[in-house]
Amino acid sequence: MPIINVKLVEGALGTEQKHQLLSKLTDAVESVYPGLRDVTFITIEEVNQWGIGGQPITAQKVAAHAQKNLQRS
Repeated sequence: MPIINVKLVEGALGTEQKHQLLSKLTDAVESVYPGLRDVTFITIEEVNQWGIGGQPITAQKVAAHAQKNLQRS
């Protein structure tokens, strides 16, 4: 039984986005391990204190980064 633990910056994704993430991760497991959909466990943990390169990361910074990358595409 696959167990996936996802950690996100608190507030970076809305409820619908988290539901999509759950669905797509389950689809990915099913594509590799057919027949395990009903026993694929996924947790999403939102963490309110993240840092990278000595700097705090916030939901706003995640959103700005995502927007910047979308504009490049």
